[in-house]
Amino acid sequence: MPAPTEPARRPRGALVAVRVVVPVVFALSLWYLFTNVIRFGYIVSTSMEPTLLVGDYYIVRLHAYTAQRPPQRGDVIVFVAADGDPYVKRVIGLSGERFLVFGGSVWLDGRWLPEPYLKERPGLAPPVAVTVPAGSVYVMGDNRNFSADSRDAGPVPLEQIMGRVIRIVWPSDRMRVMEPIAYSP
Repeated sequence: MPAPTEPARRPRGALVAVRVVVPVVFALSLWYLFTNVIRFGYIVSTSMEPTLLVGDYYIVRLHAYTAQRPPQRGDVIVFVAADGDPYVKRVIGLSGERFLVFGGSVWLDGRWLPEPYLKERPGLAPPVAVTVPAGSVYVMGDNRNFSADSRDAGPVPLEQIMGRVIRIVWPSDRMRVMEPIAYSP
């Protein structure tokens, strides 16, 4: 009867790589992802209803905008306000644009801006002419009658924008990707 052969042994270095290096690389990758690429947020007000409801958790893509890819009309953004708190609002006006706001409705380029995401028809208020300064955006909540936004605090400088909301992740029945709004010219 032939002598049994010994099983091949792995080199000790491979075992160290599997047990130590791989978990460390994985942990560092997660740390980088959650500190430099995305963040989670939580909705605490009704100002973005019906798009985002109180209690919704969302993911923000940090540094989503560059000089070559600035915020677009319809993007839902997170920005840091003067009080240091993060706010979630929708981009309505872009750098250098001029338009009128009637209550919460927007008259832009000779027509009403189509806004299918609004919770309800905005209340009546005198028209206000808006010119968005260079390097800023004009933001409003989707629940216009109950939103503190650029109508109150003025345009948001681009450097205050943390990123763009890309997905609702909780509750599970509301999980979805936040698709950009396509406005026709």
